[in-house]
Amino acid sequence: MGFLDDMRELSSVSVGLLKNPGAFIREFALLIRNDPESYYDFLGDDVLEAQDSGFSKDQKPLWLNLGYWEMARTYPEACADLARRLARAARLGEGDVVLDAGFGFGEQDLLWVQEFDVARIIGVNVTQLHVDVARKRVEARGLSDRIDLRLASATDIPLEAGSVDKVVALESAFHFPTREDFFREAFRILKPGGRLATADCMPWVGEKPTGLINWLGWRRWGVPQENIYDREVYQQKLEAHGFVDVEVESIRHHVFPGMHRYAEKRHSGVEMDRIEVEISPQDVENVLGVEMWRKQGGLTDYVIFSAVKP
Repeated sequence: MGFLDDMRELSSVSVGLLKNPGAFIREFALLIRNDPESYYDFLGDDVLEAQDSGFSKDQKPLWLNLGYWEMARTYPEACADLARRLARAARLGEGDVVLDAGFGFGEQDLLWVQEFDVARIIGVNVTQLHVDVARKRVEARGLSDRIDLRLASATDIPLEAGSVDKVVALESAFHFPTREDFFREAFRILKPGGRLATADCMPWVGEKPTGLINWLGWRRWGVPQENIYDREVYQQKLEAHGFVDVEVESIRHHVFPGMHRYAEKRHSGVEMDRIEVEISPQDVENVLGVEMWRKQGGLTDYVIFSAVKP
């Protein structure tokens, strides 16, 4: 985006906000605070803005990711499929002690214990709302002895060196201040031969988002500007922190189109449990929805990474 495009977009958004004082105050607060805790408090129990139901629906799935839509056609199944892909990238298995950095409401932890039979998950999260709700959900399922969720930072993990088998971050590492500090901590707490796996958002290869609108988006979402780099730089940073055997897979064709179709239906008033997404081959080929991300932060790639501590 050029300067004039930024100004037109900002002017359009500003006019809308000035007509709604409550929204203006909320947006101003998000920009001033510039942290993920404030943004996720604002989102509440839904990944989509303005869809929070205040935890009034007991059976509502509490996933907070964009989902993997190659086969899935409902939002909960797409989110579960993304968690499964990350688990396979991390080689999660029986007996593993896992650190989950940024666990949201704990949906993935419940799935990993049930489907991959990991021995223990220790989760860290800086959002008190997430910790409180996720702990209650874990307790309700009788899994508190296997899932230990803590209010703590992924850049200052309260664990001893060499104490876990796997470290995972499901669509959260772009928030960490900074992602490189997380890499350093992950390397420290992993056992030799342990593996780090992330599902992460970033610019497309060679793209370097700039401009006022992108900057405002990063501040609003609590994304440090230092984390804005592509997957090639991401791999280089992993290797610079000691990781080897780095595996990189972009899955954006099966993330953005499905989420775009799903969001369209939710914003039109259809309830989550009544939505089945239809995705055409053209949607996949053209990466439907990616232009929206390009205009609002420039995070147009979605990548699964896996790397080993030697």
